[in-house]
Amino acid sequence: MDHISSSYAPPGGRFDLDGASFYTLTMSETISFDCAVIGKGLIGGAAARYLARAGARVLLLGPDEPDKPMLRNRPWSVFSSHYDEGRITRLIGRDRVYSKLAELAIEQYAELESESGTRFHYPVGMLVAEAPHVPDGHMKNPLATARALGRRFELYEASDRSWKDQFPFLDFPETYRVIHEPAPAGYINPRALIRAQLAVSAATGTKIIRETVTAIRQAGTGWSVKTAEGDAYRTKKAIVAAGAFTNFNGLLPQRLPFRPETESILLARVTDGDARRLEDAPSVIYLIDDVEISDVYMTPPLRYPDGAFYIKLGANTVYDRELETLDDVGRWFRTGDSDRSKSAYTRAVRSLWPGLDLLSLETKRCILCRTPNGYPIIDEIEDGLFVAAGGNGGSAKCSDALGHLAAGLAQGWPWPPDVPRELFRIPRAS
Repeated sequence: MDHISSSYAPPGGRFDLDGASFYTLTMSETISFDCAVIGKGLIGGAAARYLARAGARVLLLGPDEPDKPMLRNRPWSVFSSHYDEGRITRLIGRDRVYSKLAELAIEQYAELESESGTRFHYPVGMLVAEAPHVPDGHMKNPLATARALGRRFELYEASDRSWKDQFPFLDFPETYRVIHEPAPAGYINPRALIRAQLAVSAATGTKIIRETVTAIRQAGTGWSVKTAEGDAYRTKKAIVAAGAFTNFNGLLPQRLPFRPETESILLARVTDGDARRLEDAPSVIYLIDDVEISDVYMTPPLRYPDGAFYIKLGANTVYDRELETLDDVGRWFRTGDSDRSKSAYTRAVRSLWPGLDLLSLETKRCILCRTPNGYPIIDEIEDGLFVAAGGNGGSAKCSDALGHLAAGLAQGWPWPPDVPRELFRIPRAS
């Protein structure tokens, strides 16, 4: 077995995060694991929890979120988002497959919140606004999907503006029809969801190591996982769930068709009074007709780490571009021009919230990971080495289900019959 050390262990060999105990490994310990999960994010955290609940000896590796935003002169670290407090969740997904994955994830939320003592799900509902002439975007046909899957919703045709009786603070063009999906749709706090996954996973026996993995190599009948901190860990199996960083740092024996892509969002600050008044406002999908942006998504006002309240608005933009290397990612986070989309975002948020007093408008940078068919890749690369990544901008809402799929694949559990297996395989060369 590889010798295991930890250079960051506090006195006593353990520390606390929101009431959950996380153990560190001392210089005197030697240990091996049934499965190592590389990537301490939404999918990796869920995979580790499911593996630990099944009785596996689990190691979860990945750095913490930086304590400060990425700055021009700050050393680069692996982390893939701004300090995000809201992601939309819904049962009417971009298609039937994503809708089913979201359903499987949402079914676990109440139990996970109870077990962890951490609230992360806010079922405030969701509005989808669309016009027939707007080309299909990330939601292929929300009305058809809702009907086919028997989801609960209320439809307001373009001639029916009575939805404003319930949501008078929002506005859409008069030519748009509106679909209202009630709870459990709404939003999740992704940072709180990760805390919940880690708390339950640790309580079930997962060893959580806050280090950056820089190599995974075959070692006998298992795998050796090495980190930038100089430590090495032996495991029978490994799941790489590093999101847009999966192709970097020598994690895989070959590059997979993941395409990291720049993404930007707008944070519109509102007054504390407006935030309290609008705390039950729904999340929004707005299939906007605009030359610069498409597929707008928006949360209600949320409190961010600086204590202020912001509406978060994001979209696909004509300025999004692929990133080839880890250095490209670092430059994007430090100096990328996310303000190129600011004027289009500003038009959208002001049209959606007419009359709302917006105190400030600022853009933030993040990245997403695209795949050729628009679905995550959850597959075995080599014997005992698995990958679970490629969210295509839609994995947060179903990350718990994706983590379960990855854990199940590593453990040999049956694949769910209502989730098409072939969609999640590594594309094979013809």
